[in-house]
Amino acid sequence: MTDMGDLRTFLGLEINRDREKRTLQLSQRRYIEKILDLHEMRNSHWAGTPADPHIRLEKSRKDFEATPIKGQRYQCAIGPLMYTMLGTRPDIAYPVSKVSQYSSNPNSTYWIGVKRIFRDLGGTLEFGLCYKLSEPGNGFTDADWGSGEDRRSIGGIGFVLGSAAISWSSKKQSTVTLSATEAEYMASTQAVKESIWLQAILVDLGAKRQVEMVQHICVDNQGALALAKNPQFHARTKDIDIQYHSVREHVQNTQIAHTYCPTADMTADIFTNALPQLAFVKHHRSLGLVDYSVPLKQSGLDEQIDSNEEDSDASACEGRCC
Repeated sequence: MTDMGDLRTFLGLEINRDREKRTLQLSQRRYIEKILDLHEMRNSHWAGTPADPHIRLEKSRKDFEATPIKGQRYQCAIGPLMYTMLGTRPDIAYPVSKVSQYSSNPNSTYWIGVKRIFRDLGGTLEFGLCYKLSEPGNGFTDADWGSGEDRRSIGGIGFVLGSAAISWSSKKQSTVTLSATEAEYMASTQAVKESIWLQAILVDLGAKRQVEMVQHICVDNQGALALAKNPQFHARTKDIDIQYHSVREHVQNTQIAHTYCPTADMTADIFTNALPQLAFVKHHRSLGLVDYSVPLKQSGLDEQIDSNEEDSDASACEGRCC
């Protein structure tokens, strides 16, 4: 066995640990540059956001069939994007989830979506996750009711610990829900499962002080909070699968603490919608993604966001959602 010093790279991840400042930075710059060169997108113009809120992706027409070469090329583009998203870029989770649903028969519209993700990555090469030991954390959950063409909702969850995201997900829900409250309730259940798993990992690592942070989950739907805390609503929610009602048990035994968070401050919104640039950058920062090439203010957009937040009279929620 050979001691090669501090870990610097691992499977495409770039690790930078500053022991004096007690920070840990994770990025994938070189890996992103490699995939941009592979798909000839290195010199493309920055898109601003990875998903266009004005474009709706739908299945190809029944009479359309992509050639095997185009289908293979599309899948070869989706794979690296998924690995980038899972590694250090939670901000592209939603668009990658959307474009990956159409890998079997991609048309030109899907390619526009994929290239936009590449363009966004090309303009944010220096971005990565930055963890600080003294920073707090908590979870977020959100759902976009009936947004899919099959009327299934998109559920998003995210957990922030030490100022940056440690777990995130953007997935289409398995069943059709009858209301936004049900969609949010089902998304909250997935967040509870993730929280319990994270709590077990933290206890195993000896980080018991951080367990309380991942117990707190912010929800922006009052109905979903009521369903989780008050069993008298059961008669009106018989159509919801029993597995989703398990969240009540965890709330009652204080293993999970639900907190209301205003929609404007809901970080998980980035996992369920194609957001306009200002909202996207705001939640982008909440996930702990920072530009390593700029020490403090990252752009004029950040200054505008800070100004908007100072003028806002929205009520605050507990934890990092504020």
